[in-house]
Amino acid sequence: MPEILLVIRKRGNIRVLRQALEAHKLTCVEVSNKEALEGLLEKPSFPDLALVDVSGFGESIKSMCELLQRKEIPFIVLSAKRELSLSSQALYYGAASILEKPIIKPLLLKLIRRIVHAGAC
Repeated sequence: MPEILLVIRKRGNIRVLRQALEAHKLTCVEVSNKEALEGLLEKPSFPDLALVDVSGFGESIKSMCELLQRKEIPFIVLSAKRELSLSSQALYYGAASILEKPIIKPLLLKLIRRIVHAGAC
């Protein structure tokens, strides 16, 4: 069962995404700051994919994306329209894709499965 890392600051967004993903048999683990992400990435096994919501992180999101890239964890950036310029920088730091909020859940699930499946090959 794929494990998805939720890099999200806002508790409500974590709850909504976790419910949607777990309903489709995906396991979730969450972090809400850089220190928690660093701690998680010190463990011997890594998540299959990360969902990174740029809301509330500001410029620190860049270093978080760099950490994911260094550990070769594919990630999808979730962004409000007003944050697209910050999100587009995430492509430079290795984002597999950017999705604009509000997230269309069937599209997100399809993208997750495609990226996780590609990594398993």
